[in-house]
Amino acid sequence: MEQQSFNKGSFSRQQDIVHKQSKGYARNARKGQKFTTTHDLQKEKVDIPQLVQELEDKLSKGQVECMICYDMVRREAAIWSCGSCYAIFHITCTRKWARAPISADYSIASTNEVSVGSWRCPGCQSPQFLSVEEIKYNCFCGQVLEPQVDYYLTPHSCGGPCKKSLSSAKCPHCKHVCTMQCHPGPCPPCNAMAPPQLCPCGKTSFTQRCSELKSAKSCGQICGHQLQCGRHFCQKICHEGPCGSCDTLMVVRCFCGRKEEAILCGTMSLQGELDSENGVFSCEYLCLNKLRCGKHSCNRICHPGKCEECELAPEKVKTCPCGKTPIQGLLGAGKQRKNCTDPVPHCGQVCEKLLPCGMHKCQSLCHNGHCPPCEVLVDQKCRCSSSSQTVPCYKAMDLRKEATVEESAVEFLCNRTCGKKKSCGRHRCSNKCCALANSNVAPPPGQDPHLCLLPCGKKLRCGQHVCEELCHSGYCRPCLGSTFTDLTCACGRTSIPPPVPCGTPPPSCTYPCSQPQPCGHAATHQCHFGECPPCVALTSKECVGGHVTLTNVPCGSKDIKCNKPCGRPRQCRLHACARLCHLPPCEEVTEVGPNKVSSCKQQCGAPRRDCEHVCVALCHPGSSCPEERCKFPVTITCSCGRLKHQVLCDAGEASRGHDVLELAYISSLPLQPVDSKVKIPLGQRKLACDEECAKLEKKRILADAFGMTGVPDDPALCSESVQATSDALREILIRDPQWVLAIEDRFKYLVLGTKSSAGPIRVHVFGFLPKERRDIIRQLADRWNLSVNAAGREPKRFLTVHVNSKSHAPHSRMLFGKAALPVLGHAQASAFNSSLDMDPRLVVGLFDLPREADISTLVLRFGGECELVWLNDKNALAVFFDIMRAATAIRRVDHASAYTGAVKTLVTTTAAPSGKCWGDGVTTSKTFSRRKVVEESNWSEDAWGEKWARSQGETAWDIRGPPISTSTNPWGALEHDSITSSDTAQGMRKVAAPIVSGHTQELSINIAADSWEDLDD
Repeated sequence: MEQQSFNKGSFSRQQDIVHKQSKGYARNARKGQKFTTTHDLQKEKVDIPQLVQELEDKLSKGQVECMICYDMVRREAAIWSCGSCYAIFHITCTRKWARAPISADYSIASTNEVSVGSWRCPGCQSPQFLSVEEIKYNCFCGQVLEPQVDYYLTPHSCGGPCKKSLSSAKCPHCKHVCTMQCHPGPCPPCNAMAPPQLCPCGKTSFTQRCSELKSAKSCGQICGHQLQCGRHFCQKICHEGPCGSCDTLMVVRCFCGRKEEAILCGTMSLQGELDSENGVFSCEYLCLNKLRCGKHSCNRICHPGKCEECELAPEKVKTCPCGKTPIQGLLGAGKQRKNCTDPVPHCGQVCEKLLPCGMHKCQSLCHNGHCPPCEVLVDQKCRCSSSSQTVPCYKAMDLRKEATVEESAVEFLCNRTCGKKKSCGRHRCSNKCCALANSNVAPPPGQDPHLCLLPCGKKLRCGQHVCEELCHSGYCRPCLGSTFTDLTCACGRTSIPPPVPCGTPPPSCTYPCSQPQPCGHAATHQCHFGECPPCVALTSKECVGGHVTLTNVPCGSKDIKCNKPCGRPRQCRLHACARLCHLPPCEEVTEVGPNKVSSCKQQCGAPRRDCEHVCVALCHPGSSCPEERCKFPVTITCSCGRLKHQVLCDAGEASRGHDVLELAYISSLPLQPVDSKVKIPLGQRKLACDEECAKLEKKRILADAFGMTGVPDDPALCSESVQATSDALREILIRDPQWVLAIEDRFKYLVLGTKSSAGPIRVHVFGFLPKERRDIIRQLADRWNLSVNAAGREPKRFLTVHVNSKSHAPHSRMLFGKAALPVLGHAQASAFNSSLDMDPRLVVGLFDLPREADISTLVLRFGGECELVWLNDKNALAVFFDIMRAATAIRRVDHASAYTGAVKTLVTTTAAPSGKCWGDGVTTSKTFSRRKVVEESNWSEDAWGEKWARSQGETAWDIRGPPISTSTNPWGALEHDSITSSDTAQGMRKVAAPIVSGHTQELSINIAADSWEDLDD
């Protein structure tokens, strides 16, 4: 039921539309309007523009696209149509386009015309002289404003006759209008019959359609119009336009009658019939015809008409030549000149006629003819006004003033080059004595004073053409060239449709390269022009030296080299090439004789016969090694090995003789005496032992006697080998020995502690200490050969100490006469001290970083909140200033882990998470506390691993008084039967020692001796 009602409603609406349409047609018929539809014109076989048919078809189907919004133009939408390209746009889009600055017509604005409301069509860019308010929705013919929607008519058409004028550039004389129904696009040609029209010559008339009246039709007869010369007629076929000049050749004479020439009739200025006695042109020579007097000739250039009267005729000459005195007064009473040959009397006065220079007067006496040249000396400036010279006035006459034929002024030019920049700004004027170099000389109006006339010649942006304009400043205009073929990529699957501006790069193709690879692998790069890049497929290749086969090498790699020596035999046939793997040849081949071998320029390396060293001379094939003195440095010692000295080996034939300096040097050495008859090289001799050697030998014998092996031989125990330290360390050791011992305790744990307890790398971070304390830590770290790094800025500068491959326990156990902690024994971690150690919760460890590890998250996110300290290429520490930020870094940064250091961290149960991020599982307490020593009866073991006799409750931090003494006599030199200990708090020991009389005696010995000499004494 609903479907039937809908169909009935739509049918009724269609009936209403048909009824209204019939009323519109009837209304137009009553008004007497006649119009022709497209169907009617097709029946009459009239050529309808194809654009009209396409637009009507697309509008009916809704397929016209607005070029501004790229949306389809519907039947109900208001539109605006361009009158030049007939493109159709939405009226709202058109108004937005007209308001946009990009649509402004700059060509009109540049011509200083009224550009208010001028904008360009988005389709054809033709100027539109309409304001935004004047853009309205009209039908295509413009007669109806906002036409109603009619489904039986062409969309946006009013249904009436078009009535547009059909006059155009092709048919300017047409006065008819378009009879089609209101339509889009151009109107069809006019089909009405035009009135009869004469041919160009006017002899015949023709009748044709109005649209065919493009040009007057020729009748094919001779034109016959009289030419401009007035003497001949046009012999061309009936044509449009002027007939042109007369091309008939005529033989004529000049005005003076002495020369005849054949010239074209149209080039003569005289019109009409010519008189055979009169000439028609000037021969540019003097006339020289006899004047009427018959005695003088005409001095004028060949001229038309009769010659003038003689200038010397009595009726013309009234004064003397200078014009000051009448001639009658000079001739006397009753005397007159009767003809032109009579002389003209002179007055005898100065002539004073104005000379051609215009500044001076003639100073000669009254004379006939022209005045002589002006001889007044004047200063003549050059053209650029930079130089001047003194010349007669007639030579300095300005060329812009009129000069006589006989005397022309000479222009003075200097040799100064202009040098001013031309209009292009690149080149300079190279003219000598340039008139435009003078600022007082105004350039010609409308011209550039230094216009550069050289071609520009710069490469345009296209890269293929050069600028053909005159040299100019600024950028060159874009290349206007374009191609009308598709610009394709190398494989042809991607292209740019024409027109393609010149210089457009080929399109970027996303398809893989289609060229076959010589190696046989599939191409992994995109389509391109030119040669393919090297193949990146991984394969196995042998190095250029043939040593090893490398895997995972890109297929396109060439000249692969390994790190092994070349090993190819050199041209000497004795040595192998010592260079790293390389391409052959190993050296330049030199031409030698058939039985000779050239040297390879390497070190010989053959063992010497006089010593254990090798020959250092260059390769010498075919000859024995030269007998030269061996210059290898060797170390000679004394018999006990304490004294050492480095000298030259000095073995060889040349060692039998030395110069004065060498002999003086050898004599300064404490050498053992040898037989003068035997020549022993210096490097094979021995030094003589001194008193220290004898004392050391005595101590060694004493140590062997008491069963102490190894210790006396340690040079670190000698007084000369005790490590030298600074006065600051001596002072801090006396003032605060517990602080020094605490640092030594941490260093001992780093060096002697197990790796499992210290982490991947054994490192400790000290807190923020002053510079004096940091220097003490550096000196103490040098004793243990630990690596020290400083970071941060004052006052928050701190030190990090970590173990390296050379770290070891110090040899010396003494610090300025005070016994340091023994280095032997089990190492334990110390308790955390806030005044000495960095809070472990502020330190984040980055240990065992892989090569591809990326710590950009730490740098970018926590860059200003921490100090990054690199221990080596795989381990680093990040020291934060906020505990919460450090905890966040452990969670967010890859490869981050907790740091423990060389101390035990005692944290509260609420501070540490269940995963034990901080510390290493130590029993928790509420606050950090100092290290407590486990009390075991009367003996306690400290962090250094040795037992000390202390009172109950005494700790390592509570020791005061004398320096710490050793547990027992370390060498047992005075020990006999038993050892008793007492007074340990005062650092004294009582040892039973043998007495000469056989009795025993209690001896109290202070073990804190400074050296072995004091103990011996």
